[in-house]
Amino acid sequence: MAIKTSWVLPPHTIGGLDHIGTQGPCILIYSQLLPGITNVTDRARYYSFYPWLIRSYAERDRDRKNFDAFLEAYRKADCLFTMIAERHAQVMGDDAARHGPAMVGREKLNNAVRLIGEGKSVRLSTYATREESGERYFANKLGGLGQYYAGTLTQLDILAAVEKPWLSYTHERGGPIAQAFDRSVDGRSFWQAVDADTVSAQTLDALRDFCPCCLSSRQGERDALLDILFDRKSEFEAEGIQRRKSLALLLHLAGALQAAELTAVDEPTFRAAVYTETLANGTAWCPPAYLAHTRSAWAYYVRNDLMSVAMQKAFAIALTALATQPLPPASIEEFSQSLASRPELVKALDKLKAKTFGALCRSLETDAPALGEFMADGHELAWAADRVSGERQRLDLEPAFLASVVTVLALLRMREDQNAPAYGNLALDLTQLQDSPINLTSFRERCVKWNDMALSAVVVDLIGWILQTHLRVALRKLRQSSTATFRIHPTERGIEPHGEVPVPAKTNPRIRQAIKMLWDLGALAREPDGSGDLRATALGIQLFEAAHA
Repeated sequence: MAIKTSWVLPPHTIGGLDHIGTQGPCILIYSQLLPGITNVTDRARYYSFYPWLIRSYAERDRDRKNFDAFLEAYRKADCLFTMIAERHAQVMGDDAARHGPAMVGREKLNNAVRLIGEGKSVRLSTYATREESGERYFANKLGGLGQYYAGTLTQLDILAAVEKPWLSYTHERGGPIAQAFDRSVDGRSFWQAVDADTVSAQTLDALRDFCPCCLSSRQGERDALLDILFDRKSEFEAEGIQRRKSLALLLHLAGALQAAELTAVDEPTFRAAVYTETLANGTAWCPPAYLAHTRSAWAYYVRNDLMSVAMQKAFAIALTALATQPLPPASIEEFSQSLASRPELVKALDKLKAKTFGALCRSLETDAPALGEFMADGHELAWAADRVSGERQRLDLEPAFLASVVTVLALLRMREDQNAPAYGNLALDLTQLQDSPINLTSFRERCVKWNDMALSAVVVDLIGWILQTHLRVALRKLRQSSTATFRIHPTERGIEPHGEVPVPAKTNPRIRQAIKMLWDLGALAREPDGSGDLRATALGIQLFEAAHA
């Protein structure tokens, strides 16, 4: 019998994300609180443009026999949509953020629009090509739809899952949206430009109604999208209700900031407000009762993200210290003991003047900034912001900084309502958390264990917990994707570092995208005073007031 053998290649090593799994619960939470909006779906008008594009192409080619012909036309249309927005910004000379930002392929297509602005013409096919090219606008064959929007639009029942590779829209939701879009634009001229392939300034200017900035003034199209995003027809059950409440919470915050004469709503402001129920000037922020649960749920998201940043920082410090070991430690336990014994760390822990972790928590009840003083040094929000800032990410890697990490973890423990579940009323169970061993539930259990332990012993247990968790997470990723994300290797010589030290990162809770969509839809608008602040419009106030229904 013939035997054939082949080499088994080692797994492909990648940089990886979330090396200790602490971001997983954050993703679960914001996915529940803002379904239908993702961290890559930035512009609301794509929710209507893509179903219109599919529907209008189908009217031109009812037989749908040549998918390659569709792809060619689709990619040129995707490019043209972005170029219209960029050209409109160029012509209007006003707030450029209303037009081109976050449009698909914008980075590549900016150069094309610049050439057009100089009086030249360009060919859409140059940028829409599927061949490898420095001018290709997108590698994914379905461009922005395939890379960003398809899953979300299918989830919202705007697009339909049909026999691949063809795309389709749903007649219940996608069809009416496509029709509303069609009534607000010159579809025939758009497709003539796609067919002609050559685009000039005159071509783009004639199609300016396609620019995303026009959405807020196209009532039929705008209302069709608001019906979905705010679930005004009660068609999406619990997901629709939660999305509406999160968007209403953003609108309420925008109004509160305006009343307090503070800067516009953005993601950091939102994080601070939901976590502390306080605005930057110390004013209490009190959302209405029907939004209290949503505000609280977002606070648990922020709490988990703060804990995640602290754990990532400890991981980075441990890896940096491991790389300086003269000999590889025999085990994670040996390394953790060695790290906790470093003289500079012992000295830093002594400065905390607390014999145990529980004593440190009690001292912070009086010594730490109040929850609402989130701008103060030593507040967990300010601390985490420093850890993920571009200037500070690679600083504070000395072992002594673990004393600061322990202090922040104690602060999170001190702030916790220990009579409530670790995740409040959020629908998270142990099955969902099994891929994230370090979470708010296990952190609470660890704090109980640490309560009577000396701070040096807490460091030993913390580092051991983090490194063991990293191995578990990396092994899971290896099993699921055949890619290696290990930052430590257990070898015959001992525990050795591997690869670069990952820097701490916060998660993206989709708030920035939600704010941009509310702006696109006309629920938020720039202040006329030139400050650039976004404020709730009459439509935004109306949507907020109707959200309790």
